[in-house]
Amino acid sequence: MKRVHVKTLSGGEILSKDLYDLNYGNILMPKGTILKKDYIDKLPMLGVDTVFIDGEENSSNISRIMEMCQNQIKQVLEKHIYKHNEELKILCRMAEDMIMEAVTEEPLNEKVVEIQEAGGDFYSHSMQVCTLSTILAIKCGLDKETIQDILKGALLHDIGLRYITVPYENISIEKLYKSEREEYRRHTLEGYRALEQETWISSCAKDIIFYHHERLNGSGYPLKLRGGRLSTAVKIVSICDAFDERITGIGHERCHLQEALEYLRDNKGILFDRKLTESFLKMVVQYPTGCIVRVSTGEIGRVVYQNKEMPERPVVLLLQAEDGTGYVEGKELDLMKVLNVFIVEILEEKEK
Repeated sequence: MKRVHVKTLSGGEILSKDLYDLNYGNILMPKGTILKKDYIDKLPMLGVDTVFIDGEENSSNISRIMEMCQNQIKQVLEKHIYKHNEELKILCRMAEDMIMEAVTEEPLNEKVVEIQEAGGDFYSHSMQVCTLSTILAIKCGLDKETIQDILKGALLHDIGLRYITVPYENISIEKLYKSEREEYRRHTLEGYRALEQETWISSCAKDIIFYHHERLNGSGYPLKLRGGRLSTAVKIVSICDAFDERITGIGHERCHLQEALEYLRDNKGILFDRKLTESFLKMVVQYPTGCIVRVSTGEIGRVVYQNKEMPERPVVLLLQAEDGTGYVEGKELDLMKVLNVFIVEILEEKEK
């Protein structure tokens, strides 16, 4: 089931929910109705802007892509030995085929990205950063060659972690001893060295591996480069990496998705490119479909639909009043239309 604007209907779609008269509560069209052109033309006059029809929701499900690639990534990277990179080449080609197929199923500007909030490891982190970076690169209108470079560089950006011994999962590197922090930060150099002589991976992708921890203000590593010396490709992956390493717990203690997004908001134009960060924030769903939330009125509801123009203001089906009284039918609240109400907390994540 997906929710669409009536202006996008062409006829022949099937209603997946009863359509009600908002003034009197009468059913205008029952679930299962095949929408004809003359029906569609009358909907705006009845005050109907959107309807639910059969089909897939317009969100790019990162977890679906990850599940398909996860085992292959782990098998290849676990046994990777310095300079033995033929399997990495095959892995990159496989990931490229799967990701590009997934993100081009529908027009990408119609999609927002829903991310499962769960701890992970180096392998899931690599895949998620790869997918996020590729989608962001496409949304930014980059050319095909650069998108392919970003995909490969992002997939392998942390391969140097295979060659360090300090712990880094669900641990803040700032809490490590100085010698341990220095070893951790060497992973960018180790990853670059592992692929330096390879001709199948471009200099752009190698730069991503080496520079993805550099920051706009020169506070990053390994060379403390400032933004003017960093390519768009590096800037894209650094944003996606900084976001995902927080929710996955790579070099950081795991945090909630909202905290990771807030970190990017607070640091756009400081650590990260402002325009690219804003594009990323518009791309990622803050409140995943299906999660239970409390809104500022005190009411509790379930997120049922994403507004792609404002992912931070979804549509919520209100289930419970502030005093705990349940709504029999539920009330739909579109936070993009009711701007004086907002979500204050997530009470329950969507069912996995």
